[in-house]
Parts: sequence; C-alpha cells; structure tokens
Amino acid sequence: MPEDQHPFVDEEARKSTTIVTKHSIAIPEEEQKYRKSERAWNWEKIVDLFFPHEQSPKRNKYAKIFLRELKKEGEIGSKKLNSFDEWGHEKGKSNLKNNILPKLRRLGIIKYDYTEYRGRNEGKKGRRKIIKPAKSFTSILDSMANGWVAFESAALD
Repeated sequence: MPEDQHPFVDEEARKSTTIVTKHSIAIPEEEQKYRKSERAWNWEKIVDLFFPHEQSPKRNKYAKIFLRELKKEGEIGSKKLNSFDEWGHEKGKSNLKNNILPKLRRLGIIKYDYTEYRGRNEGKKGRRKIIKPAKSFTSILDSMANGWVAFESAALD
C-alpha cells in the first residue's frame, strides 16, 4: 500500500461532492432536483438527503420501500419487519435493520415502541417491536430553522 493512501479511505466516496456518514445529511448542489424556491418537498426528496441515490442506491431504495409501507400501514410490527425480503424486494432485510432503521431513528423520523407478550407456555415471554412515525424530526427542523432565522436577523442588523 502506498504511503499516501490510508487503509480506511474509500476512494469511491472521495470522488463524490457529498460526504456520507451514518450521521450526515447530504444536500447536493443539483438545482433542478432541489429547488430553493419550492415550498414543500415530498417525503421521497427528504429520503434522498439521508440516503443519496448516487452514494447508496440500495439504501435509498430500501428506505423508500420501508417508508412507503409505513405510510400505508401507520405502523410496522416485528412480524412484518422480519418478512421485509418478501415485500421489500431482494435481500434487503439486513441492510434495513442494520443501517437504515438506526439512522432513521437517530434522525427522529421513526420511533420504536415495544409491547410485551406472554406465550401459550406461561414461561415464554418477550417484547415485540413496533415501528411508528415520530414527530421529533419536525421539531428538530423547526428549531434549526428558527435558530438560523435568528442568526440571519442578527447578522443583518
């Protein structure tokens, strides 16, 4: 390995103009796709910020499939989540569970609720995960926008 090449650097990611990490939001400079004058974006454009198609096409696809189903159903339980390969195409369940859902949860887009259950054999008990839309992402964006408006007004005075 050459001296100037670091073992953890992804050369493909370095060629892109956006930085993608598990905590990032990538706002590309593509004017046609993200018009600054547009009043409201649809949810699919917002997903493109978290999982840019250019950087991670499979995560983008699986996140949209998952969120489309969540929008339709209102909530998704463990049983349905475990059958993601059947309704979500291909072999995306591990990508969904290990990468997409944790990021959506960190961003405040989804939340986990748990219900406890007891099986027929009274000794068997556990918790089932239920995924629901969360409202904290909206609050975070409102706070960010209000903070920036305050910054702009202070800078202009």
